Amino acid sequence: MARVTQLGQANQSLASLQRAQTAAARLQEQAASSKRINKASDDPTGTAISIQIRNQQAANTQYSRNADFANGQLATVDSTLQSIYTRLTQVRSNVIATTTTTNADSRAALSAQVTQIKSELQGLYNTQYQGRSIFGGTSPTGAVDASGAYIGDDNPVTVRLNAASSIRIDVPGSTIGAGDFSGVLDTIADGVLNGDAADSLPDLDAIMQSVITANGQVGAIENRVTSSQTAISAQNADLQTSLAENEGVDYAQVLTEFASQQVAYQAALGVTARINQTSLLDFLQ
Repeated sequence: MARVTQLGQANQSLASLQRAQTAAARLQEQAASSKRINKASDDPTGTAISIQIRNQQAANTQYSRNADFANGQLATVDSTLQSIYTRLTQVRSNVIATTTTTNADSRAALSAQVTQIKSELQGLYNTQYQGRSIFGGTSPTGAVDASGAYIGDDNPVTVRLNAASSIRIDVPGSTIGAGDFSGVLDTIADGVLNGDAADSLPDLDAIMQSVITANGQVGAIENRVTSSQTAISAQNADLQTSLAENEGVDYAQVLTEFASQQVAYQAALGVTARINQTSLLDFLQ
């Protein structure tokens, strides 16, 4: 038969007191922080789940920044393409106007306007967003040089919208007439004076059609970015809910457990007090 000594009883009583105090402190911490998990040892499995959720939230934060950047650049590309198309449309109108006038002064004015539009187009083709050409790929020198020659490299500028997909947010200048507009408009400017500008309409129309096509593609990409942002927002809401469910505290359960621990603590305290009151006379009785 095992012998229970007074020292053994005291040690057991003190251990019970310590366990009750530790449990009560843990419950108080949970109630104060509104979290069930405050350190990894509280729930190793739950902690691993929380880490995964937070990693995904961090990734989504970056994807959201990427989408914001993409929206900014695509909006710039969109508006610039529309401006280019507007200028080209004016050139076309000037060409049509030459078919109804033989007045030399009028033709000279129309030709001068075409030359002016050529200069404006050069600036539009060299448009930048946050210091980077939107039609020159990754070229640091832009898309078009002073002579109107295309100097871009057509390398894609992409951003990642999620773990599985990336999008291109620039337009290759070579596909929208960046290397052709200068020569075409020079020919038209001369043709307006000479009366044969209409011969260049097919070349002008080809550039205009390429701009329209690119603008439509940009619109489709903008829609994709918007859809991605909506999906990220929805996923972030789900992740936040999952995190709260994983780490959140059930106040009713905490209060019930805390009350139980208080009872256990008081019981252990009473036992300890009785042991401490035991004297040699108690064993002589």
